[in-house]
Amino acid sequence: MILKNEKEYQDSLQKSIEWLLTQINPDGSVNPVSKGAIAFYKLPWALVLGGRAKEARAIIDWIVKETLSPEGDLKSEKRQKFHLDYYTYPNGWICLSSHLLSLFNISYPLWKYISSFQSPDSGGYCSRAPYGERENLQDAISTAWCSFVGLHLGKVEEAKKAAKFLQMLWDIQPDRENFFYYYWSPEKGLITEKPAEEPDERFIRVAAREERENWLYILGAVIAFLSKFYLVSKEEGSLNLARELFDFVMRCNPILYKSESCGKLCFASIFLYQATGEKRYLEAAEKFMTSLLKIAHPEGYWVRGGGPTASSTAEFCVWRTYLLATVDEGR
Repeated sequence: MILKNEKEYQDSLQKSIEWLLTQINPDGSVNPVSKGAIAFYKLPWALVLGGRAKEARAIIDWIVKETLSPEGDLKSEKRQKFHLDYYTYPNGWICLSSHLLSLFNISYPLWKYISSFQSPDSGGYCSRAPYGERENLQDAISTAWCSFVGLHLGKVEEAKKAAKFLQMLWDIQPDRENFFYYYWSPEKGLITEKPAEEPDERFIRVAAREERENWLYILGAVIAFLSKFYLVSKEEGSLNLARELFDFVMRCNPILYKSESCGKLCFASIFLYQATGEKRYLEAAEKFMTSLLKIAHPEGYWVRGGGPTASSTAEFCVWRTYLLATVDEGR
């Protein structure tokens, strides 16, 4: 291992996993149960990687029992704004964790529904409903995350189309030095003006130099997918785009190091390092993770909305596991 802070990551990971286990009930439900099963879609992947397959399976079974529809959707009245704006995102987490446990009777129906969101024309994934059902608005994180999950199921051609969409999205940015707009519509093109119903400009774009937190996790997901796709396809264009987006992130206001976006940016940097062997990406991954740990509670969880969040805690277990699995590529 070549990580400078390996022991810190390992110790904190163990503490987080132990805390997560205290939140799980005998029937596989997770506290607070009042949030609904859909709120805990991130836990199974973390537990699978943490060697707790039995607990992961119990939570998957609970989520499936409570939400899985005949169409392969995870239907729930408990979905909040993010999980309505990027509808396939939680579905993808459960699809992936189920697949890792060889629960193909769950992962393939879930993937069939997820795949219905991809545009046959642009390759992008629709944000809020399957292609053809609504306005066909498409976005960067839905496209990247669905495609990342799809690679685990061998969906390489679908990923290739998605990578082209993400390249197109970058190519048409009006000011790539300062902004990344992440929604695109077949009718309107790149969405650069905030719709009236959105409360903040950050719901349509990331600003590099803005002196408040921007949602850079979106770019983290995109970079992670593009880097992983390069490892499969060896398409230089995908790797070059991942590099350019990473450089955009590194221009951003340092306030990002005080935000949870550090999690997916760590994940992205790990895969860029795997793709290139360049130590600067591994150094960035460590910086992001070390920054993330600074805002953790001493008992191993993260706080959101004034209380512990099992969702974020589980996600950050996944990223630490991948970081700990990173070894010198020997290049």
